[in-house]
Amino acid sequence: MNLRPWPALLLALLLSACASSGGPLVSPGPNPAGGDLRIDSEMEWTRYSDRRLQWWTMDGQQLNLLYLIPAVRPGEYIFLGRRQTTRRPDGPFFQPGMRADEVRDLIVDGLLAAGLVGVQTHDLRPDDFGGREGLRFEMSMSNPQGLAYRGMAAAFEHDDRLALALFLAPREYYYPRDASKVARMLDSLRLE
Repeated sequence: MNLRPWPALLLALLLSACASSGGPLVSPGPNPAGGDLRIDSEMEWTRYSDRRLQWWTMDGQQLNLLYLIPAVRPGEYIFLGRRQTTRRPDGPFFQPGMRADEVRDLIVDGLLAAGLVGVQTHDLRPDDFGGREGLRFEMSMSNPQGLAYRGMAAAFEHDDRLALALFLAPREYYYPRDASKVARMLDSLRLE
């Protein structure tokens, strides 16, 4: 699986050794988030990206991470990198027309496959992203070493693809410090 910042999203996402010397700075205000995806930020972030996704951090990927994917294609692994095949029909693969609870479960399955432990979600709710129906929810989990994280997710379908944003940070200090600002950022998520 090819997740760029992480070998497997959260071991991938949270244990990454890819917190390199820094990418371009994201300034407060409207910002591109990959493809036609846009998001407004109140804070400065460091942005890392490739042609299909972006990940932003303020203090390092193990301390706060905003993961942005503008388009998960049908039959594709929720965090990119692998595709559904006849030999591998099950797994966290996106299909157009999924219900909100199915998309949530897909994200959870992807986080578990990435090595996170005890992923729990709450407050699954509908949301609107620039006129597109989508979903939001919060979550909690731990990495394999026992560090507790909290997170939030936002997703919406467009053109038979899924736009996805995940924010993860340690439960103590970093998540409480940034959660309200990141929640407002997710409110602004849209396609242009």
